[in-house]
Amino acid sequence: MFLKRGLKNNKDPATIYEVCDVETFFERVREKVDGRSIETAEKLSPVAAAHRIYTDTIASMPWMIRQKRGEERLEVDHYLSPILKLRANEYMTAFMVKKIQLSQAFWYGTGYVYIKRGKDGRVTELIPLPSRGAQRFFDERTGTMWYSFVAETDLPEKKRLERKFSESELLIFRFESYDGYTGRGLLDLASPTIRIDTYAQRYNEKFYANGARISGIVETAANLNVESRRMIREEFESMATGLDNAFRVAVLDNGLKFTPMGLSQKEAEYIESRQFTVSEIARFTGIPEYMLQEGKQSYQSNEQQQLDFITNRLAAPIAQLEQEWSYKLFTAEELAAGMYLKLNEMVKLRGDEKARAEFYQRMISLGVLSQDEVRALEDRSPLPGGLGKRYWMSKNFDLIEKFIEDGENGG
Repeated sequence: MFLKRGLKNNKDPATIYEVCDVETFFERVREKVDGRSIETAEKLSPVAAAHRIYTDTIASMPWMIRQKRGEERLEVDHYLSPILKLRANEYMTAFMVKKIQLSQAFWYGTGYVYIKRGKDGRVTELIPLPSRGAQRFFDERTGTMWYSFVAETDLPEKKRLERKFSESELLIFRFESYDGYTGRGLLDLASPTIRIDTYAQRYNEKFYANGARISGIVETAANLNVESRRMIREEFESMATGLDNAFRVAVLDNGLKFTPMGLSQKEAEYIESRQFTVSEIARFTGIPEYMLQEGKQSYQSNEQQQLDFITNRLAAPIAQLEQEWSYKLFTAEELAAGMYLKLNEMVKLRGDEKARAEFYQRMISLGVLSQDEVRALEDRSPLPGGLGKRYWMSKNFDLIEKFIEDGENGG
């Protein structure tokens, strides 16, 4: 058994562990990915947009199960296909499992997916785990890495369910890491930027809640007691603050004089500070500013940036996913036979119809893709009779050596 019953620590003797099986553990896992940090960060539009773009872009790339046979790269049928391409577990699509793992890594640094296997050792389900509160342990005797996950229960006795997994039972993805073990997420990397923009957002809410009016000082020559000061303040605030009172004219009597204080929104360069936050989030995540609705909005420039985003920025996380999932999901025999997983990036690089047509034409004329391979990218059936399996090349192209030989022979 992986679980043990006993005191968790001396400070909280009421919190005990309860032994449970895997199914019971997952039924009890109801962790709400809240954490005040996430709730705060998600209220900032550039952070929320960065999270959505990063996770959705990669998660929407479908898996291809491929095999290397000599020089050939073939897409093959495999029992994992329904799990990887349609339904990862009873409750989640394949897309959602990838998105949750990426999302957990985006916030907390590391995303985990449990590989549930049947009695025959074959994968039956892929189940994402909550990263918040997960702990890593290293057994020096066996050299084994273990990961512990704890789920809160709704029981009155405040029991907590713990489940430990070995390294081989988990698909692990790290948003960023400097040692290969510890993941670092946006809440860690960009916490100062998130905190500063949160302050700016609260200032903005306060600014408009007060009718876009700044604070000030009410002066009088009279010697007022505490109660009189309070009454004047409340009277003035009820008249001058709030959106409904914006632009109203104040009438002051008894020698009262109002002197505004503070900086206006323009003078405080508030808008510029919010733009700076977008730039910072773009740097931390590698997402182009235009995708965060900031910066230049030139169609050609944006198209190039999107291409660069997928081929360069996402190349590293895609490679990490492909290598981790291939190594953990295939058997040693299958890996030796050349089996591997690949994310189809082409679904994000299609562009418009004209751009796709020009790209396919170049690939066919250079002999890189066959017509059937192009039709597969467009989700179309192969040409009948095997006609689309042939590779074509323009006669205007030839080997350089042949040009040299023709020249020497006087051709």
